[in-house]
Amino acid sequence: MIHPYSHYPARAARRWSDRIALIDSDRRRTYAELNRNADTIALWLMQLGMQPGERVALIQQNCIEYVESVIGIARAGGALVPMLGALTESEHTFMLEDADARFVIAMTPESAQRVLASISGNIRVLSFQDAEGITNISSLPSSTEGGPPQADLPPGSIAHILYSSGTTGRPKGITHSYASVSAAMNFWAHTFALQPEDNLLGQLALSHFGGRAMDSCWIAGGTLVILPEADPVSILDTIEKQQISMMLAVPTLLRILLDHPKAEQVDLSSLRAVVYAASPAAPSLVRRAQQKLGSVLYTGFGQTEAYGLNTLMLPAEHDKALAGKEERLTSVGRECTQAQVRIRNDEGVDVETGEVGEIWICAPWTTPGFWQRPELDEARLVGGWLRTGDLGRVDEDGYFYLADRKEDMIITGGFNVYPAEVENALMEHKAIAECGVYSVPDKKWGEAINASVVLRSGHQVTDDELLAFTKTLLARFKVPKAIHIVDELPKTAVGKILRRILREPYWKDQNTGIRGAE
Repeated sequence: MIHPYSHYPARAARRWSDRIALIDSDRRRTYAELNRNADTIALWLMQLGMQPGERVALIQQNCIEYVESVIGIARAGGALVPMLGALTESEHTFMLEDADARFVIAMTPESAQRVLASISGNIRVLSFQDAEGITNISSLPSSTEGGPPQADLPPGSIAHILYSSGTTGRPKGITHSYASVSAAMNFWAHTFALQPEDNLLGQLALSHFGGRAMDSCWIAGGTLVILPEADPVSILDTIEKQQISMMLAVPTLLRILLDHPKAEQVDLSSLRAVVYAASPAAPSLVRRAQQKLGSVLYTGFGQTEAYGLNTLMLPAEHDKALAGKEERLTSVGRECTQAQVRIRNDEGVDVETGEVGEIWICAPWTTPGFWQRPELDEARLVGGWLRTGDLGRVDEDGYFYLADRKEDMIITGGFNVYPAEVENALMEHKAIAECGVYSVPDKKWGEAINASVVLRSGHQVTDDELLAFTKTLLARFKVPKAIHIVDELPKTAVGKILRRILREPYWKDQNTGIRGAE
């Protein structure tokens, strides 16, 4: 099987050679140019001795060269190891060493030098410009005589090693095969009915969630409009100027865009699909987005281990929820056509409708295994099913609802409390921009609920007022014992709030993260 990141861009170059594949500020690439440049990068890597199956790391920077490098690595048969550019040197070093990468490609000499200073061993550092100790791959001689190189490996071969964002500690390498990557790409392209006329926004990190906009374009012949970062003014201006038809967003970004004054000054009517995912969205935010953007909202449940969407809620279902079933705004939708999703107990038995259990997934885009972590394979891959580690429930109509990560659940006075439910209640308050809920040790209850909140610009409220507000929405045992108003919340590089960091100061002298009453 040809690596899907090689096959689909080459096919797009044959079908739509003169169509614009990439827009990056004032720069453009047609599909023919993109494919030709990827051929050249593949040949450079092969000339340097790269063998099919070897790991090649790529430091993310949203730009044309990043996309060309992704395809070039795949075309030469390399296993791609994308790394967020926003990560620290120590995080990059850990991933490079854990993946046993042979090469690392950086977009700029500055990021290449940063890697060079922190690595050891036989990793070769490559970039697109001259710098001391770094191979400038663009200066290497190349030839495409005889046709482009196309490594052909079994469908189960490793295509990617994706490192988790570290919400639960040290990142783990999650592998995806040629087959699982192809399935995910086709899911995104076909589910959202992408066409050559579609312009997709690439404002999120192309190494992570934003990559789904990138690779689905290759199947449909659409155009990826790249932004270097998720700046709200640039995003809003670009949607209007480039007539963006589809964008992916994490809920935090969606809120920032809706809050920005610029949102009232630009025409956003070109949008036909806005997919919000990667973290929960409060019903109040969904209502605001629907009011501003119209019937264009999609959401679903996916994770790095299963990066097609496994559940999906369509715009019409959002409309129905707003018209009378508002509790459904917290749902991540129903099973997708190609996915099977179950809620099960610790023994792997389906729980009753409405009960909380662990979410299990069986789909063609799930990981075939964890990189050099057989204990995770044994714990989380069971008979073709992926144990996600996320808790959820399903209602009588088949709609799924996320509860939390299993490790984030709070046990207070014998009651199980899921932080997401408390966070959704807090987010109903007009003054709150974002919040994180977590446990602290408590002699009476074992664990008590705390919350840290960031206020929206121009709003003021006291912690006592927020406590009083939550008491109107939550059962008494779910109400936080304390609410802290802070300037910012700790997050991963892709914007997920790190509850682990919020609770750590309270638990550092304790023996365990879950305790009983004393």
